[in-house]
Amino acid sequence: MQEFNTALLGKWCSRLLVDRGGLWYRVLVTRYGEKAGRLPVGGRSGSLWWREVAKIRDGIVVDGGGWFEESIERRVGNGVDTIFWTDSWLGGVPL
Repeated sequence: MQEFNTALLGKWCSRLLVDRGGLWYRVLVTRYGEKAGRLPVGGRSGSLWWREVAKIRDGIVVDGGGWFEESIERRVGNGVDTIFWTDSWLGGVPL
């Protein structure tokens, strides 16, 4: 059951990463704001669902953390969605 829940949270991560104009992304931006192109976790005021999604996104999961970041491919494109100095690049670490 835990693996299933983790997979669903990973699907939300993917959806939020790809669909920046979508309803749920806009709801989260309205609720938590955007800092350096990222949605902040929101601390204790963040919903449990959003904090769990953010844990998957940030690789802070007890069992097998970091799998989401390792499973996606980053395309720089126009640079709007890439924070060059803080995003993970080679070996999963920032430059």
